[in-house]
Amino acid sequence: MEENLHCLRKGTRLIGRYTIEKVLGQGGFGITYLGIDELHEKKVAIKEFFPQGIVTRNIEYEDAVTVTFVGEKDNYNKGKEKFLKEARIMARFSKDEGIVKAQDFFEINNTAYIVMEYLEGITLKQYLRENERIEPEELLELFVPLIESLDEIHSQGLIHRDISPDNIMVLLGGKIKLMDFGAARDYTDFGEKSLSLILKPGYAPPEQYQTHGVQGPWTDIYALCATMYKCLTGENPPDAIERVMDDNLKEISEFGIPVSKQMEETIIKGMSISARNRYQNIEEFCEDLYALSEETLTLEEEESKVEETLIEEDMKTFSQEAEEEKKYVLHNPKIENDPFVKSGKKVIWDCLWFGKYPQKQIIQEDGAIYSVLKNEINWDLNNDVIINGSKYHKTENNYFKYEPIKWRVLHYENSEAFLLADAILDSQPYHSENEEIDWEKSSIRAWLNNEFINKAFSNEENKAINTVELINKDNSKYGTQGGKNTSDKLFLLSLSEVDETEESKEYGFWDKKTRKCKNDNFSEETYFWWLRSPGNSSHDAAGVYYYGWVFGYGYDVQEPAGGIRPALYLNLSSSDFFSYAGTISSEGTEDAVPYNTKTKLVQN
Repeated sequence: MEENLHCLRKGTRLIGRYTIEKVLGQGGFGITYLGIDELHEKKVAIKEFFPQGIVTRNIEYEDAVTVTFVGEKDNYNKGKEKFLKEARIMARFSKDEGIVKAQDFFEINNTAYIVMEYLEGITLKQYLRENERIEPEELLELFVPLIESLDEIHSQGLIHRDISPDNIMVLLGGKIKLMDFGAARDYTDFGEKSLSLILKPGYAPPEQYQTHGVQGPWTDIYALCATMYKCLTGENPPDAIERVMDDNLKEISEFGIPVSKQMEETIIKGMSISARNRYQNIEEFCEDLYALSEETLTLEEEESKVEETLIEEDMKTFSQEAEEEKKYVLHNPKIENDPFVKSGKKVIWDCLWFGKYPQKQIIQEDGAIYSVLKNEINWDLNNDVIINGSKYHKTENNYFKYEPIKWRVLHYENSEAFLLADAILDSQPYHSENEEIDWEKSSIRAWLNNEFINKAFSNEENKAINTVELINKDNSKYGTQGGKNTSDKLFLLSLSEVDETEESKEYGFWDKKTRKCKNDNFSEETYFWWLRSPGNSSHDAAGVYYYGWVFGYGYDVQEPAGGIRPALYLNLSSSDFFSYAGTISSEGTEDAVPYNTKTKLVQN
């Protein structure tokens, strides 16, 4: 924590339960700390009421705050009560998935505190700064929990009054949560009376500018639709007051966004200048917003059933031919034009089977083998055991079977293939300590080239993996140094290899869909995958979200939920150690070839 005499020191304990770790942020009315809930042994966010200019504190002498002027005491006490009211409102909705949870609040040190769940992620505003915009279909899915929570808020006579990208958190798993209920008010008792103004240009509707403007659910709907507009277009909506004089709101489609007519009309209606012309409640809004997507979903389900039938028929035919030796030619990623995606490109990768790693979870429904594993005592030092020729791994609570690893071919040349794991295989912190670090000295590099490589590959397979010289570039946006070049067998991709550069496009990374990646069962709690490049500081490392969003700002290097998607260079002359796995496309479709199929590589 940086030295600041106004902020509580690291190690300060509150009510004998919460320990301050560091400052997360400061604003005009408060300070937010990272804390530890000692009772439940977990991280929490602790918000302290600290209105700048009204109070002061010198932590060299005491932790209590002091009101600067006697005449400000009444204002301070009113502000503190409003702060605690925010906590009570948040606590009412602690079970709603789309709202940040408040788990405790109290008064101490002549001020007040709200203890909230600690959210790993960034604000939607920060995310859009990194990624510009969100695709329509992703947006519909992303906003479901927030919209449901907003409906619950309105059903209890409350409105949020400050919905914007600043107050929405994008979590590591790709979900979002609504924050900051400091402006929330009960609208049912006010009628034509004034509600104090909370203005955020572009997101506040006209009635929030009016002394006696009638506010209600329609007020939040305007801000919600303005936020969705920003997500889709990447542009801030014009101020409502400007629109009253001259409505210059552009249609979403005017930005070249491939949005459905119904979705566009729904959002634009939600941003109507006249409150009467907007949706009056969330139910009306959702009926229009999600009607088309439901129809589309039904169609997709029907198509999926047809596709499954075709796949079954194809697999029957394939099984009949399985004993025949197959031949295949390995290709670099195939890039096809596709007008229905943002990049205009669809990518198809060839895949290979190579090595094995714990992936399939064995559960009680698996019967006899589960009972055998549960009672097995001959686990080796790696918590592995071989039963009937199959290898299994044990964690603290679960059992996993070693499964063949599927790799995407990013590049193929001169009997060497550049491979990337198709799925996230494991989770590890980038580094074990909270210190300045780069790829060369990171614990994740050491783990990949020692524990992982020995676990995933036999000695002979290990020999087939080429050692390569890696160029560890600086972060192009933040200037953070990437460190020395390294020689590695196993490694992580870099920012320049995934972030829509000319280099990354050669590997098939054209947009979010091409970077989207699934988790295997062994790493099901993982929400993003690490890159070896630094983030905005040497305490952070870049990564890619579950949905394929590149986050160059980076994550704390000690984040344990960081997924590992290894890369390597394979010597294809060692043909006994790998086999063809078919193809996979950026649309998620697979032309799979079973692991045990006899194949022969034909060099092109």
